[in-house]
Amino acid sequence: MISQQHFYSRPSPFINRETNTIELYIENAYAKQVYVAGSFNHWAHDLLPMHIDNDGVWKLELPMLPPGKYDYKFLIDGKMWVEDYENPYHEPDGISGFNSILIIEN
Repeated sequence: MISQQHFYSRPSPFINRETNTIELYIENAYAKQVYVAGSFNHWAHDLLPMHIDNDGVWKLELPMLPPGKYDYKFLIDGKMWVEDYENPYHEPDGISGFNSILIIEN
């Protein structure tokens, strides 16, 4: 069995208590732009742009959110919604896919 190699050192989402931030990652070397949208920003399509590194990994660092459960997805090139495949927590989105789940605890 061949394991999938990840080009980033932390799982997505990564709750960084040292910097009081939340880091999200997605690998897609072909995307021109990637945004994060979710219940924490009222599903706004264009408020949270991600930034790509040289390895084709998109990253976004968010300020820590209040404790709670949040749904989110990535919007790639303004056309394709995808869940965070690194995140094992998801639930049906009510359409035909899944939302990723972010849980912030006290």
